[in-house]
Amino acid sequence: MRRVATVVAITLAALLALAPADASAKRALIAFIPTRPAPKMPLLFDLEQRDFSYGLTSPSIGSYSKRQMVLDMSSGTRIANRAYSHPLGRLDLEYGRSGGRMAGWFYDNKRALGAPGDVEPGLFAQTLERAGKSVAYSGVIGYEQVEAVVAADRAGTLQRVSIGTIGTFATRTRALLDRYDVVVARFPEDEAGLESLDRIVARRPADELIYVVRAPPPGRGRLLPTGILGPGFRGNVLYSDTTRRVGLVTATDMPATVLHYFGIPIPKKIEGRVIDSRKDGNAEAVRERMARLDVVLGRRTPAIRTFALSFLGLLLVGWFARRREGLHWALRVGFLGALWVPGVALLTAAIAPSRTVEVLALSLGSLALGAVVDRLVRWPLAPAVPAAIVFGAHAIDLARGSPWIGASLAGPNPKGGSRFFGIGNELEILLSMEVLLGLGAALELAPRRWVPRGFAIGCLVAAAIIGSGHLGADVGGVITLGAGAAAAVLASLGRRPGRRAIVVACLVPVLGILALIGLDLVTGGGAHLTRTVVHGEGAGGFLDIVKRRSVISWRGLSDTWVLVICLIGLAAFVLGVRNRARVFAPLREHPAFMAGVWGGLAATILGALGNDSGPVIFALGFLIMLFATGYVRGGARGRVEPRAAPRAAAAPAAAAAP
Repeated sequence: MRRVATVVAITLAALLALAPADASAKRALIAFIPTRPAPKMPLLFDLEQRDFSYGLTSPSIGSYSKRQMVLDMSSGTRIANRAYSHPLGRLDLEYGRSGGRMAGWFYDNKRALGAPGDVEPGLFAQTLERAGKSVAYSGVIGYEQVEAVVAADRAGTLQRVSIGTIGTFATRTRALLDRYDVVVARFPEDEAGLESLDRIVARRPADELIYVVRAPPPGRGRLLPTGILGPGFRGNVLYSDTTRRVGLVTATDMPATVLHYFGIPIPKKIEGRVIDSRKDGNAEAVRERMARLDVVLGRRTPAIRTFALSFLGLLLVGWFARRREGLHWALRVGFLGALWVPGVALLTAAIAPSRTVEVLALSLGSLALGAVVDRLVRWPLAPAVPAAIVFGAHAIDLARGSPWIGASLAGPNPKGGSRFFGIGNELEILLSMEVLLGLGAALELAPRRWVPRGFAIGCLVAAAIIGSGHLGADVGGVITLGAGAAAAVLASLGRRPGRRAIVVACLVPVLGILALIGLDLVTGGGAHLTRTVVHGEGAGGFLDIVKRRSVISWRGLSDTWVLVICLIGLAAFVLGVRNRARVFAPLREHPAFMAGVWGGLAATILGALGNDSGPVIFALGFLIMLFATGYVRGGARGRVEPRAAPRAAAAPAAAAAP
């Protein structure tokens, strides 16, 4: 009897081990479906028809690589590719009868650990395994298995690998889902992949989570159609706090979403946010909104080139029409037109015109508005008009969630992956110059003793809008505008500043950042700096940010045109400061506007040093300062004269002068 009982026990144990896992247990499938590139994004509509919650995924930051995308998904965070000191290595799946490993993992892991940031490839699978979850990979023989990286742990190993033919793919993957908690799968291409998806979904338990994303294609970066089916996901549009844009999520949001589904605490080093779904239109509406993001970067250079050529044409017309007076007019209109450009870009983002119409509107439309303002408003008050309107329009759009700013040619370029909402680095320096030069022009109407207070109050309000996590969410903008505000206040005091004033001015950007952190904590803005310093790795995380921004900034000089403009700008600033009395002689009796010019100079230099796009910020700041200098030199018609002393008081003063 004892032998019989032993045999029965062993048999039952074997049957339990071979039996499928509990069908009610949670399971997650991470599916990569390769599809042909198409402008209409057919996979997005295929997922909508299958009742998935749908949207698009941003694959990477900056330069795109499909290997970098899956490495970022495996770590749950990402940094700009320019921050890495070594190029990306090759990754190949080596597998046996059960498990496998990623060849090349050691090199890429070492590359990530040496980068200025908390990037740990394999953290996603490692976190699942530590929580007692099992992970498997399913693929199709004859194809590159780079997507297997998502199933690899910190050592680059995979618990279970199943590679077979297209015909057996759906059966093999469904069998893995019955036995493993998480399955990462690289599907067959196009229609065969969708057919396999349908077969897997047909046997799906109600609480199973299926995450589908278009497999990262070779070539240039694209927004990838994505869908999720499972608890809380059915027929709506995807949303993530990472992007704050309905219909757009990031590749690094997947690990946080899957871990949240299992109820596993999300490690601090995973920066992706949990995806949810919202009711907001249909797949066509999502495609149209995101199609605008595809044209932003491609239209920037033609718009800048056309504006420059239009301005040169305006100078020629002015010279041939009225010689020196016409040239002065063109210089004034050029500066005012440059101030109008971000506002016109916001307008074209709202109406989404064709390429030709948008480029012409930004160039000719901005200059036309500049000519109107120059005609109606006296020198040097005119810059206050476009500055107030442009900054006010951006503030309103930020309060709405920045839908137009994100689609603007002057905006943060969400397709690039570095910033999806709020104010980007290019717009940061443009708006800071609008504030400083616009305030300088407007404060010409105020008594001189009020000018320092006017700069301080105006820049404080603008910095709160630019830096608040609920609005601009731009930490670098607080540094840039804070430095400019400090310089403008010192320059408007009317006397040589003392040591205390200089020390306080130097502390203004630091105090601005501390105030920004406090504002975010009170309002729950959730800015990146606050999450890193207060809720993340503390001072160490802050130092990583500083290092990463410095590395990325210096590598921005690899752009030849940016390098040339920066070198010319540096030489021009030195010459301008040395000859400031002669160059800015028209502002001798207009100290408020001159203080705004000093503020613009400080914002350009210190803003470039405090941002990860330093060369670009310096180049844009220099160009605006160059236009502003032209406006100062062109101040002829309608000039605001200084208040003259009464004649009765002027005579005794003249007699006493000798």
